[in-house]
Formats: sequence, C-alpha cells, structure tokens
Amino acid sequence: MSYQMSYHRSYRMSYQTSYRMRHQLSDQLSDETSAIRSAIRWRRFWVDREGERMANQYKRSIGLALGSGSARGLAHIGVLKVLEREGIPINAISGASMGALIGGLYAAGMPLEEMEKIALSATRRTVLTYLDPIPSLKGLILGKRIEEMLRSFVGHRDLGDLDIPVAIVATDIRSGEEVVFKGTGDLVDAIRASISVPVVFVPVQVEDRILVDGGVTNPVPVNVLASLDPKAVPVAVSVIPKVEHKQAQRPTTIDIFLNAFDIMQQRLYETNKSLARISIEPNVSFASGIEFWQAKRIIECGEEAALEALPEIKRALSPSSFLSILGKQLAARFSTTLL
Repeated sequence: MSYQMSYHRSYRMSYQTSYRMRHQLSDQLSDETSAIRSAIRWRRFWVDREGERMANQYKRSIGLALGSGSARGLAHIGVLKVLEREGIPINAISGASMGALIGGLYAAGMPLEEMEKIALSATRRTVLTYLDPIPSLKGLILGKRIEEMLRSFVGHRDLGDLDIPVAIVATDIRSGEEVVFKGTGDLVDAIRASISVPVVFVPVQVEDRILVDGGVTNPVPVNVLASLDPKAVPVAVSVIPKVEHKQAQRPTTIDIFLNAFDIMQQRLYETNKSLARISIEPNVSFASGIEFWQAKRIIECGEEAALEALPEIKRALSPSSFLSILGKQLAARFSTTLL
C-alpha cells in the first residue's frame, strides 16, 4: 500500500514536471517564433524600402538633344508625340534653333496637340505675317513678331521653373563661343537668341554678347545633356539634311547660303554624334528651311523616325541593365544587417 502511494506520488510529480517543461518549451518556442517572424517582417520592410529607394536611384529616363533646322525642325513635334504616347520618360532637353523653340515650349508645358495645330495652320501667307522685315546691316528680319508669338504661349517663364530641365544653345558671333542658357533666365529671350539665323534675323544682345543661332556652333547639342542629367540616356534628333547634288547644278543665292549652312552644321553634328546613345534622323530633306506649310508631312516624318528608334530606346531603358547591380547591393546590405 505504501509502495503504491509512493509510486503514484512519484508518477504524478514526474508528470507535472514534464507538463511544466513542455509548456515552458512551448512558450520559449512561441517567443522565438514570434521574434523570428518579427525579424522577417522587419527585413521585408527594409528590403522593400531600400529596393524602392535604389530602384528610383537607378530608374532611367532619356535626355533629348533637339537639333536646328528651321521648318524641318517641326519633325521634333512628331518625335515628341511618339515618345509621349509610349510613356518614355524625358528628364532633360537641350536644343538649338528650332530644337530650342520646340523643346522650350514643350518643357514649359505647352501641349503637343496645340503645337501641332498651330504648325498645321501655316500657309505661305501666314508665315509672312510672322516676319517683320527691316532694312538693317545686321539682318533682314527684326524678330519682334516671333518673340510676341512666343510670349503669348508661355509668357515670362523662367528656365528654372520648367516642367523639364532645359538647356538652350546660342552663339556669340564676336567670340565664336557657344553660349548655353540653363537653370535661370527668361525662356523666350533664350529661344529668340537661339533661332537668330545669321543674316536672316537681327542678332540678340545679352549683356555684352551679340548672340546668333545656336546651330552655328552646336546644331545638335548632345554634349550639353550630361550637365542637366548625367544618368539620362542621351538621344539626338537631327533634321539636318544631306546636301542634294541637284541643288548645286544651278544654285541661287539662297541655295548657296542654305547649302553652306547645312554643310557646316552636318560636319559639326558628326563630331558630337558619338556622344548620343541613340540617334533619330527624320528624312525631311524634301523641305527647305522656310517651308513651314509642309508641316503635316514633316511632323509625320518625325513620327516615323521615332517609331523606328523606339525598340532601341526601350532596350536602353530596360531595367535589366541595372537589376543585377541593384540585387548585389541589396544582398550586401541585407547580409551586413544580419551580422
């Protein structure tokens, strides 16, 4: 009897001890599991946050260098239409002459539909209404009417207050230096200087500089893009025509001047072209520099050229080029935090 009671008492004590140990172990495991789950949640939050930050850091966009070309520069509207429709991010625009005008207006928020509507309304007669000929030794056209037209579109916008960073190129005709407007200054004043084709427009005086068309020194200013956004993929848009041999057979005075200007610009463009990751070159040689009334066909050529370049642009912006870097950096940081 005494033996049985001792046995039951011992068994009960052993069972209670085992029960307490199981519960203690269960509580301990529960605490450890909770801690692990909390750590995992924190790691996921950290990785998501760092991943988002680093993805934004490496997120790619393009920089557009829009070239000079007078009426042929209307092709820039077609290029921008395609890029906008395809959702291609543009984080920098540089421009010379007509490229400065189109790029500046676009960066100021002027809708492409409005630009295109104005361009398509051009006729031989309406083009003349924007010209203000003046007898002068400095140029044939004063340019005040064009300046007033630009003011009606964007007012007195400052270069530092645009939707997209812009750099506008002009040329100091006395020193031969390239002058770049960016960061601050009146947008219309910069455009007016950049479109001042020598002999045709009266030059613009800014402080002690006498400024003419940016195409004289840098017709497609690809090199300027890096100063606006060094990470943007540089894309050059050139509308400079190849000089046609047929124009040289019986050249007029205007043919000689325009061909000489085109030859000069083409040579300058070739020296900078290698700086562009992608080059878009609409075939607009059918139009002369004054044929704004051919806007429909010129804009369509810009669209066609942009569509041809689109696969290459999308490849350049593909995340595959930086995902490996992103993954390595995240892995390194995650490993460090675990130590």
